[in-house]
Amino acid sequence: EKLFIEMKNLSSEGYLPPLELSSYNTLLGIFARAGLAYKAECLLHELEVSKSSEWNQVESFRAPEPNQMSYNLVIKAISRSNEKNSVTVERAWNILYRLGYPKKGDTSRTPMQLSIDTLNSMLKLLSKRGLAAEAESLLNAMDDFIVEGRLKRNIAALLSSYEATLEALGRCKTIDAAKRAEELVTRMEVVGELGGEFQPSLLAYNTLLNCYANAGMAGKSEALLERINQMHEAGRIPSPPDIVSFGSTIKAIANSGKSQENAVARAEALAKSVGHGNEVIYALRLKLLAKWGLGEEAERLLAKMKEEYGSGNLKNEPSVIHYTCVLNAWAKSDDENAVSRAEALFRSMTENNEIDLDLAAYHGMMLNYSLRGQVEKAETFLFDDIMATHKPNRNSFTMLIDAYARCSSKDVGEKAMKTLNKMRELHAAGNKELAPDDVTYASVIRCKMKNGKLSSIRDMTEFEKFLMMRELQIESWPFRHQESYLEASVVDRTK
Repeated sequence: EKLFIEMKNLSSEGYLPPLELSSYNTLLGIFARAGLAYKAECLLHELEVSKSSEWNQVESFRAPEPNQMSYNLVIKAISRSNEKNSVTVERAWNILYRLGYPKKGDTSRTPMQLSIDTLNSMLKLLSKRGLAAEAESLLNAMDDFIVEGRLKRNIAALLSSYEATLEALGRCKTIDAAKRAEELVTRMEVVGELGGEFQPSLLAYNTLLNCYANAGMAGKSEALLERINQMHEAGRIPSPPDIVSFGSTIKAIANSGKSQENAVARAEALAKSVGHGNEVIYALRLKLLAKWGLGEEAERLLAKMKEEYGSGNLKNEPSVIHYTCVLNAWAKSDDENAVSRAEALFRSMTENNEIDLDLAAYHGMMLNYSLRGQVEKAETFLFDDIMATHKPNRNSFTMLIDAYARCSSKDVGEKAMKTLNKMRELHAAGNKELAPDDVTYASVIRCKMKNGKLSSIRDMTEFEKFLMMRELQIESWPFRHQESYLEASVVDRTK
């Protein structure tokens, strides 16, 4: 950027000729790779405004007109930025509108100065934000533009369009995301069968597998995995199922309603089908064992992973992710020695210089105390271990409050309130990760119910709820879902 400014100054002083568009686009490309959306938009604005500026009449100040690549790079910069608000996406849409993309309700067929590459940058932005409905609408419009002759057909670029839309569906949380992704892949297959030189890639099928995994559709995942393998053997797609394919299928099994025995057996069979050890597959299998609280089995699988690494069959040794899965498995285990086994594992992690313990690892250990109501250990671990090494977040404190709610003592309401006030104090001091949420407040309420002065949460009157909300200084009742869901949320958020 400094070099560019220096070149502009030398140009204005007559030492260099006027800068060409390639110089501007090079800097826009740098801004795009770095996700510097604001700087990219300012530079584009300079190119657009200079056309009508009086300075443009002076050759040394004349700036070139932006082209397709200029606009494409600015949308890429917006896509790669860390801005998450809706205004960011709206700014990208405004760039497309300036290039002739029709606004909602516009039925005219005004010529567009757009390419599939530029629209794909917009699709990738929508995909990154999980805005599946907008991505699907844009993809449908692109198909219409191609039929109308307003957009030049490019098979490779159009395949990327479909893949980006599928990724958007993979990131959205709607119930029907898997069904919509399935329909989109079918649409790609039909176009190919009709002679459109269009065949879904392995990436497209893997994205559909991920949608199935998120929805816990184990049967469909396994069927698609087998179909991918058959298509590869028939020469219809160049690549066989890869680690992502098998990993997504195992994830689908973990998220499904399959029985413990069936799920573990299917995951093991799929892992053997890969043919070689892989860190991702091990992590997914360990997460499955953690779901069922199979601590002993998880620790055995971790030991097997170490053996494979030692014998050279595994590229990397177990990471903090694998160890944390085992801690979570012990946390949910009903083994009477589960806590001591978890503590021994955690000690080995702290003594291993190759393992960089993150907050999730500490939460895995903390969960062992929280789910068993071991208050003293939970307090010591939070204030002496976690806070000495990491910046705690709301999950750290919520697990302590949950430990209070699960212990046998009846005077934990005061301790829960003290912990809640500590969270608020640290949040006000600048720790933005410590804002209490519904799960936090639900745990505090369960603690306060243990003093026996109030009825059960289920039987509380509206007036009792109002008084509790006023005491906690909250505006809505946190038990909008069933209590079991709120308890599960504390466990899930240790990830």
